[in-house]
Amino acid sequence: MDKISIHYITHDDIEGFRRTLGKVAAEKRYILTTEIPPLEKLQPFVENNIKQNHAQYLAKHQGTVIGWADISPHDHPTMAHVGVLGMGIVEGYRGQGLGKRLLETTINHAWQQGLERVELQVFADNPAAIRLYEKMGFQREGLKPKARKVDGVYQDIVDMGMLRQSV
Repeated sequence: MDKISIHYITHDDIEGFRRTLGKVAAEKRYILTTEIPPLEKLQPFVENNIKQNHAQYLAKHQGTVIGWADISPHDHPTMAHVGVLGMGIVEGYRGQGLGKRLLETTINHAWQQGLERVELQVFADNPAAIRLYEKMGFQREGLKPKARKVDGVYQDIVDMGMLRQSV
């Protein structure tokens, strides 16, 4: 397989990121979103990340975006030290260590930007993602039974968090 690159998102990547997000969303299984977001909603999110130097990285294979990870700080001033992780990888590229590479890069960026905690939500029926997060140092912090319902099927959500280790 050709080399997969990990790089910081640029304005030129917005549509590729949007398409990839849409592919993962269409599976209705791994992220809260179930449809491709409108460009008018996604573009300001990415542009703000670039402007503020927030952690948002893409994985590309032969120029096509195949995965992403981003950590956005909370908006509330009393929680500005906390970032929320979002990520996804398209089918066919999962289980090959790409998630670990994306997470290492994105989390390191978040720490360098001064964040002290990263938190996430993952579906309880996604054991591969939970294992990855635990290997990266995230701890389970809670369970939300039947927190999501799509097409009549419930999913429990696991809350996880990680604290920056003191240097």
